[in-house]
Amino acid sequence: MLCCFSTRARPAQPAPLSRDRSVVMASNSANNLLVAGEGGADRALGSQERRLRRRRGGSAQVAEQSEAPDTKLAARWRGAYGAAGMVGSYRKIMEDKVSLHPSFFTWVDGSRMHFFAVFDGHGGPEVSALCRDHMHAILADELARAAAAYQKEHQQDEEAEHRAWKAALTRSFVRADELGASGVPRGTIGGSTAVVALLVRSRIIVANCGDSRAVLCRAGRAIPLSGDHRLDRPEEMARVTAAGGVVFNYGGVLRVQGILAKTRALGHTLLKPEVICEPEITITARSEDDDFMILASDGLWDVMSNTVACSETWKCLEDKSTNVGTMVGREEEVRCICAAFHLTDLAFRMHSRDDICVVVIVLKMRG
Repeated sequence: MLCCFSTRARPAQPAPLSRDRSVVMASNSANNLLVAGEGGADRALGSQERRLRRRRGGSAQVAEQSEAPDTKLAARWRGAYGAAGMVGSYRKIMEDKVSLHPSFFTWVDGSRMHFFAVFDGHGGPEVSALCRDHMHAILADELARAAAAYQKEHQQDEEAEHRAWKAALTRSFVRADELGASGVPRGTIGGSTAVVALLVRSRIIVANCGDSRAVLCRAGRAIPLSGDHRLDRPEEMARVTAAGGVVFNYGGVLRVQGILAKTRALGHTLLKPEVICEPEITITARSEDDDFMILASDGLWDVMSNTVACSETWKCLEDKSTNVGTMVGREEEVRCICAAFHLTDLAFRMHSRDDICVVVIVLKMRG
């Protein structure tokens, strides 16, 4: 079974498709963006294709407002994005979700902030679906609080701004954790990872909880923007055991209480305090050499290195022979979709059995 992702509000009931069908998702038109609070939903590939073909204009490319104060790089940056997903070979339903909300919030200086996220559900899709539908709205609310506090500070420098962003993200993950826990059936263990990327001016902000991952391609080199929260990290192992957790090794995979292979996730109650929802947050200065960013669930990263993923994405984005006539849309956007689909297909052929979802965000336009 395969499903596709969308940012338009619809009932979260994916139509069943045969396993040999591919899944692609094009980003929203910039002229039809959603406001904070509206959610996304899965939808069938056929309706997605019809929507794409009906588009007559508009662009999925995101442009920074010219009035946004910062470097020239931020003022002229335009980006495109696309996503693809595939149900794992041993899954019955898609548990991975994506959320794409460009221009979802305006910071105090007038700069637009763009939201991209991947949520990898486990034990069911309930938590990942709730995160997909509500995380951006929760974060917009917390950013508004952070902006008000930031404006009251005597010294509004870069360090204070970074503190405000991190505080808003941390509070958002706590609220998403509580929301996710409310959606898990009583007596069951379910949850979701979350990797959230924000683009604002000349900064990339990544908040990660779990083993989904964000990778930046800069001048052809793969640069990880997040670290996986697994028990093979000594500090994560020490934290889990210090909290009273017991670690079991099943088939070479370390698991908290013999259940969960990650040490941080959203929506868990039965595995607390060993499994926490606190995100690790990185803030990276943008460079003229930044090419694109990949967000993906562990269905990709379990079989593919950061370097290979960036190399394969680069080939797709640079391939001028791509048949963009199969879908209506800007050429750069279609290439993002093709790159995301190529990565999911390649991971499947490399024997990934898990759900796979990939988001490709181009950070500078190609000719």
